[in-house]
Amino acid sequence: MVSNSSKPDLKLSPRVKELLDLESRFTAGGFDPMPYFFEKGQGSLLWDVDGKEYIDFIGMFSAVNTGHCHPYIQEALTEQLKKGIPGESSSGHSLQDSKKLGYQSEKDPGKRLYHSWSRGFLSWALLGGLELDEFKSIEVNNGKEYGLDSKIQMNINPGTGELLEYLDLEKIRSCLKEHKDRVAAVIMECIHGYSRDMNDEVHYARGVYEICKSMNILFIADEVRQGAGKTGKFFSFQHLGDDVKPDIVTMGKSITGGFYPQSFIMGMDTAMAAVGPYEMASTYGFSPLAIAAANATIDIIYRENLIERGVHLGYLWRKTVESWQHPLVDYVAQIGADSNLILREVQPSRVAALCMHRGLFVYPKADGIRLSFAMNMPDEVLLKGAAILKSCLDDIDKYGSIEGEMTRYRTV
Repeated sequence: MVSNSSKPDLKLSPRVKELLDLESRFTAGGFDPMPYFFEKGQGSLLWDVDGKEYIDFIGMFSAVNTGHCHPYIQEALTEQLKKGIPGESSSGHSLQDSKKLGYQSEKDPGKRLYHSWSRGFLSWALLGGLELDEFKSIEVNNGKEYGLDSKIQMNINPGTGELLEYLDLEKIRSCLKEHKDRVAAVIMECIHGYSRDMNDEVHYARGVYEICKSMNILFIADEVRQGAGKTGKFFSFQHLGDDVKPDIVTMGKSITGGFYPQSFIMGMDTAMAAVGPYEMASTYGFSPLAIAAANATIDIIYRENLIERGVHLGYLWRKTVESWQHPLVDYVAQIGADSNLILREVQPSRVAALCMHRGLFVYPKADGIRLSFAMNMPDEVLLKGAAILKSCLDDIDKYGSIEGEMTRYRTV
């Protein structure tokens, strides 16, 4: 697209530039973020260091499915803090009712609840030096540099070196058939939320599950991003059918409402009984704060009917976008309150940057915009944010420079 440059260049504020400079000098690693510096959040609204208000269309990468600073969860954590046992408990037992946290596992006799730490060496090794962006592979070149080029966890066929691409069921079937005696488990996020037709993702994940069951290979469902109700089911794997019972389920992010960084593992007795003392532990495992946050979050999800609410928001969003019939929109991928807006003939980073300047928080990916709505977002807030996004698509070719554009992408 050729810019007409009929509007002035957009600049970041002096305060934001100052903070960006400090960050570049004193921090390392992490994702490549958009240049937002938030000071406050409430529900689906955020305010930055300049006092500017934003509508949150990313939900902190699915960490706040119940919205920012939900008062009920905040109260539960405050009460736990007053008890004086906020975190470390690995060297002793702490009493905290975790029955609600096991609600889903209680439906399946034989499942136990375990605690774990998130995003460690296992997940980096599983990338095998590659990350998937929709259906393409992008070279990351950090595995070997950090000693994580594991030959034990991988996403390639060890015999051919071929990438096991998402949605290609025959590739993984062929790989597992050839190497089933060497494969302990398949770990997958069942619903990615990028496809034009979500039935393709359901069919693929269901197929992988059935292959694993037929070959006595453990099936591990990664629900860190897509769990806690955001896809229209409490767990995204539940879209695969009532008979699908993963051997292990991992939870994180929004299960604690965005208040506390904790992960959880649910596993069938047959899978988890082999774990012995000192083989899986953490200083902050069994944190009373994490349990309080998770219990309160699950209360809110069911008390406020947020799963159904998220489905409604997703349909409203899809209907709104499709009504635009916008030439820059290829298609909208959506399941529950999770979405990706796939664009064409425009740089997603420019659109995301213009959204930032107009008060909408979104995140670009290689071929579009990553979106995730809090399940309790009011309809009028969603429609207001959608109108901002449409105005950015309408006006994007009228600008020259837009400060805040990203140059790199990460799949999140």
